[in-house]
Amino acid sequence: RGIRRVDRLEDLLAAVVSARDEAVRSFRSHGVMLEQLIEDARHVEVQVLGDGAGEVRVLGVRDCSLQRRRQKVIEECPAPQLPPPILAELLASAANLTERVRYRSAGTVEFLYAPAEQRIYFLEVNTRLQVEHPVTEEVHGIDLVRAQIELARGRPLPEAPAPRGWAFEARVCAEDVQNGFAPAPGRLVRFVLPSGPGVRVDTGFAEGDTISPDFDPLVAKIIAWGPSRSA
Repeated sequence: RGIRRVDRLEDLLAAVVSARDEAVRSFRSHGVMLEQLIEDARHVEVQVLGDGAGEVRVLGVRDCSLQRRRQKVIEECPAPQLPPPILAELLASAANLTERVRYRSAGTVEFLYAPAEQRIYFLEVNTRLQVEHPVTEEVHGIDLVRAQIELARGRPLPEAPAPRGWAFEARVCAEDVQNGFAPAPGRLVRFVLPSGPGVRVDTGFAEGDTISPDFDPLVAKIIAWGPSRSA
């Protein structure tokens, strides 16, 4: 909501007025931010754990670029085809930021990576676990939910094994494919989940349950791990 693209200076005033008016109607706020437009970028994010005393553990980089209507659909860990200098900059930037604020908890530091420019741009820190955290768990061998609870209790940072293999997550949503993938709440008449080696399913629903129209139409997350990306 509220995003306006401006390519010419003469269009700026109208866009600001339009965005401001929508903000007032929706949120009773006149606040408007001006940000650089970054095209053809990848959405990448770094999983961090902090103990509140300046010690931080950085657990790799995820790629969440496959999105629909600004909602992530497919995520993977590690992020593929990142040049080594970019990967190093992402990890160092996330560590530096969370160390300086003495961050305590699990968190997600999000960036845009512009391949054409070979530059990264900071987006935000989500001070919580993200829906896509299981791919990091599968690759790095750590229970992030437990780690977040333990850190909140004042416990030290958990040990993390060396990363191994590759993981993908697909979000399964109740959507109407024929209607532009619009949310389609209702009863789950047939609901069969996959299983087998390397397959994990996170869901809160079973066959016969009803998907509410009041919330996100996410039904399940299917996570697949293998020794390599091709596997």
